[in-house]
Amino acid sequence: MIDPNNVPAVADNELLARFILHSNETRSDGTVKPKLFLPYSLVELSVNRHREAASDETWQVGRDVAAARGKTLYGISNIRASSCRIETLNVAAKPILPSNPNHADIVGYPQKKEDQISLATKLAAATEGNWVKAPSVPGDIG
Repeated sequence: MIDPNNVPAVADNELLARFILHSNETRSDGTVKPKLFLPYSLVELSVNRHREAASDETWQVGRDVAAARGKTLYGISNIRASSCRIETLNVAAKPILPSNPNHADIVGYPQKKEDQISLATKLAAATEGNWVKAPSVPGDIG
C-alpha cells in the first residue's frame, strides 16, 4: 500500500480498481455495464489505486468495503486514471486513513443523471480487459 504519510497525486498511468458489489453491474461476456461507473447519490465515485499494493491487499480492501456495506464482492474492473480524466471528470487521491491510503475518487460528475450516464458509458467502455471475479478466501462460506 501507499505510505499513508506520503500519498502522491494520482498519475495518469495508474491502474484503478472499481469494486463490483452488485451482480447487475457485469455482463456474462466479461464486460461491465455503465451502472458500475454511476455515482449513486453523490457526484463522486470511489476507486482504489493499485499503486504499491499487492493483489491480496487490493482484494482485502474490496472485501472490507463489501462487508461495511452488507454487500457481496463479485469482483473488480480495472481502468487507467487517464481514461477517467474525460470531459468534467478527474481522479483525486482521497485516502481513508489509516486503513486505506490507496482510496481515490473520480470527481466532477455533472448533476444531471443523463449526463452522468453518458460519462459512465464512456468509462465502462474504457476498462482494461474483462472484470475479474473475486477470489475465494479460505474460511469464506458460500
